[in-house]
Amino acid sequence: MADELEFNVLGPLEIRLGGRSMLRLPPIRRRLLAILLARAGREVTVDELTEALWSGTPPPSATATLQVHIHRLREKLGGAERIVRGPAGYRIAVTTAEFDVLRFDELYDRARTERNTGQSESAVDTLEQALAMWRGEPYTGIEPSIHIATEVDRLGERRLIAEQALAEAWLDIGLHHQAIGALDALAQAYPYVERVRVLLILAFFRAARQVEALDVYREHRRFLTDRLGIEPGELMQRVHRAVLRGDERLHTLATSDLEGPWDVAPAPSVSAGVAAGAVPRELPPPPHGFTGRERELRLLDDLLPGADSSHPAPVPIVVVAGMGGVGKTALSVHWGHRVADRFPDGQVFIDLRGHGGAAAIDPADALTALLDSLGVPDQDIPAEPERAAARFRTETGGKRVLIVLDNAAAADQVRPLLPGGSGCMVLVTSRHRLSDLVVGHGGTRVRLDPLMSDEAQSLLRQLLPRRPIPNDGNGIAALADLCGRLPLALRIAAADLADNPNDDLGSYVARLSGDDLLASLQVDGADDAALRAVFDSSYRTLPPEARRLFRLLGLVPGQDFTVEAVAALAGGAVESVEPVLDQLVAAHLVDQHRPGRYRLHDLLRHYAQERAEADEARQSRDDAAGRLTAWYLHRTDVCRNLLYLPFTALTPPDYMDESFEPSTIEAVEWLTAERGNLTAAIEHAAAHGPNPAAWLLNDALGGFMWLGTHSTEALKLGRTVLAAAERAGDLPGRSATELSLAWTLLRSNRSAEAIEHGERAAHLAVEAEWLPGQAAAGHHLAYACASIGRLPQARDHAVSALRANRELESPTQISNLEALGGIHLHLGDLKASAEYFLEQIRATEASGRPADSPTRVNLAGAYLYLGRLNLARDQVRELLDPGSATGFSNPFAGQYRVAAHLELAAGRPEEAMANAQLEVDGLGDNPDPRREAAATVTMAAARDALGEHSEAIVLFDRALKLTEGGSFYHRVESMVGRARALLRVGELDRALEAADETLAAARDWGYGVFEGQALNLIAEVELGLRRTDAAAAHAEAALRVNLGTGHRPGEAESHRLLGEVREAEGDRVDPPGNAKSSGC
Repeated sequence: MADELEFNVLGPLEIRLGGRSMLRLPPIRRRLLAILLARAGREVTVDELTEALWSGTPPPSATATLQVHIHRLREKLGGAERIVRGPAGYRIAVTTAEFDVLRFDELYDRARTERNTGQSESAVDTLEQALAMWRGEPYTGIEPSIHIATEVDRLGERRLIAEQALAEAWLDIGLHHQAIGALDALAQAYPYVERVRVLLILAFFRAARQVEALDVYREHRRFLTDRLGIEPGELMQRVHRAVLRGDERLHTLATSDLEGPWDVAPAPSVSAGVAAGAVPRELPPPPHGFTGRERELRLLDDLLPGADSSHPAPVPIVVVAGMGGVGKTALSVHWGHRVADRFPDGQVFIDLRGHGGAAAIDPADALTALLDSLGVPDQDIPAEPERAAARFRTETGGKRVLIVLDNAAAADQVRPLLPGGSGCMVLVTSRHRLSDLVVGHGGTRVRLDPLMSDEAQSLLRQLLPRRPIPNDGNGIAALADLCGRLPLALRIAAADLADNPNDDLGSYVARLSGDDLLASLQVDGADDAALRAVFDSSYRTLPPEARRLFRLLGLVPGQDFTVEAVAALAGGAVESVEPVLDQLVAAHLVDQHRPGRYRLHDLLRHYAQERAEADEARQSRDDAAGRLTAWYLHRTDVCRNLLYLPFTALTPPDYMDESFEPSTIEAVEWLTAERGNLTAAIEHAAAHGPNPAAWLLNDALGGFMWLGTHSTEALKLGRTVLAAAERAGDLPGRSATELSLAWTLLRSNRSAEAIEHGERAAHLAVEAEWLPGQAAAGHHLAYACASIGRLPQARDHAVSALRANRELESPTQISNLEALGGIHLHLGDLKASAEYFLEQIRATEASGRPADSPTRVNLAGAYLYLGRLNLARDQVRELLDPGSATGFSNPFAGQYRVAAHLELAAGRPEEAMANAQLEVDGLGDNPDPRREAAATVTMAAARDALGEHSEAIVLFDRALKLTEGGSFYHRVESMVGRARALLRVGELDRALEAADETLAAARDWGYGVFEGQALNLIAEVELGLRRTDAAAAHAEAALRVNLGTGHRPGEAESHRLLGEVREAEGDRVDPPGNAKSSGC
């Protein structure tokens, strides 16, 4: 029943029935359901759905395909009343009891009411119940669209507010220690939400941990000054002062009263939000100690807009560009305060986060924030980015507003945020030049270089007001030069000195000067000795275990890492390593750029590598790198064994990691997330050792690279590994790597090259007396030879591989059965083909695995050729039932292709077209030519059946182009289809020529089914040309071929043609052997 369903999206999308998980939908249908749920109860237009489902480029048949998906989704979810058709689109009907988002919202609203009425204990229970519903990030695993992204952002904000509200309720009922843990986690996750840290200070103070409360303030202040050059907000400063003086009012103050005048006389109130008609004043506080930049300030003054904002003129756009740490934000904020009176309609400020670890702000989100700043009510802010941009231009038209866009990554991020009023001004800061804004929009670039020496010294004096500085200025000048005159480095050095009052300036400078200061590193022409000195200072203040972990991170070959990888590197448990990693994040030496994933800035990576060389023994470094490599290898091997049978049989060393037992989907996600790190580890092992790790990892990753779209990367990687294996003289390693190259080349339809590598792999395996390698090479050569029509050789290789794997009792013999089934299908021995596929399914299920989608696709194809449509339909039904699929092979299997051919055989071309479109949609951005050719042939056949013959011919020609280097089976299939389409448009001479060429190719390469089809086509063309003798001869020949292969549809077609010949010639022709049509 529909009312028993539950839809859960507070984590991975999950559909439950009676409390049990159910319904594993195909990816595109999961995405459709997710979009509908993201707008639950509201109609989503057809245009919005097609735009989202096909990522902005819907195909011509998108509306029809959408209807198919809606129909199948309704079947799974209980009928049309679940997904309701509206005037312009569809909406999903869900109740609060059925949808976790609605339940969460209801509980949150109840808790808010309870808090407002003084029922804090009840609010705690309600909020805990609401937050317990979360299982991870909302809509995890769903490809993002604007609807989902908007809802994910809304839910994330609601979760943050709920978690903060729970911590406040805990504080209000005296559970200070419980609040500390929650607030500390929130502070790490949301470093810019200052109120969280205010509450954490309050929690520490109430728990009699005043020192830690002050540490929170000090760390946050350092964070703000380092990142933005600003001070903490007024509320945090008030609470900090109260902690310093031990103000007892903090113990009894309700969290809801924090913003009130509890510690000072009442002051004029300032609205927490932007009320209608209020003027936004959003610039951060002026940077402390700002100095210099006179030339740049004058240039900005010169660019101010004229006083008459009604006169049409370009909006002044200024790009303040420069390296990180040079003071771009400080200059912009300082100047903005200086000229605030020139912008009486407001000053708005937004950090676009283009250069931080967090994700960059999407322009649509930035527009929402800007419109909110200008007082536009939430309900009036358009959801569509284009309309929001237009509304922003309208709101700023005729006004004088300063818009500061901090940390822009690219011009595309800024362009939608340009205002409409010529009296406005846009100030953009970026580490990039943003030439598109300068050239395309008439902007002006202000390049910011390091400070002049006297400016740097002046900044240091202002930052160190209580520090005695010698009058000769040598010490402070030397410190400024060591810091490269970068404001960031100067501020960090000043903070170090402030934190160490016993250090005099001279000794501090002497200590920095004595170090080897990253002399070889340059950034934008600036001497980064300064940063090296700062790194040294930060590194030395770390506890020993944090220093060791930091330098070990320099050994990580990839671009990022997880805490599990770090635990393997350090040789410790995740529980012990994670707090140390958190220390490095807090010290800004490691960046958590995505949830659960960390990285080092390039300069810090160099620095960590140097520290490892200097401070870590060689054996310790080798051991750490070996542990990380073994961890990568073990997890890749686990995923390989779960997702597919290995192409080769190199055996990785034993490694115990019982915590890693992924599901199929989790295995795919892990390989996808780690692919870049795995390739980096392979390249590092090939270049620096241990060399065997290179070919072991490459071998383990090979199947994933084959099934994905990574051929170029896999070829480059394979050649690198092969060179290392050749240098090492490792015969199995060379054989396995030659084989990985062979598979990659085959995937790219470079079959001749693939065979060369496959044969080398086989010879090396024989030389090494390595039977698993011989079997693996034979298996590859079977596929490679089949791809270019060498079917007898392909059959011999497959039989040899099967014999070897049976001797080895290897599960890979299952793949050999699949190869033999496909080869016999190509040869036209259809009964033997179906038997091999059935044997493969039985062997697979006996091994404890479910039969995968490619196997059922192959078996369905064999049944189609045999005319056994009911059995083919059973396989297709199994394929399209998401509960039976592996979840990984689905996108690559061709299930929609075989479903389309089944619909064509049943005379339903519209349904065939819908399935063909789904197959094409599943190709992705960079498909391999084999899959693209197969999908293109299917689409062409569907179009031909719909009467779109000219369009079909174009597609058949494209398939022929795709199969020039391999996939000859699909090539001849294309030739058959092209000849048939030419016949249907009445071009009989061209059709006859095409059919003759097809017949020759089918006979040359041994494709029995296509030989019969070509003969039937020639017979039909000859009939059209009124050459009945030739038609009869070719139809009789076709019938003999079709009887031999068992191709029942072809046999029926031969009988039909012979009947037409008899009609034309008065029953002069008798079918050979008195054969009777057995139909389709």
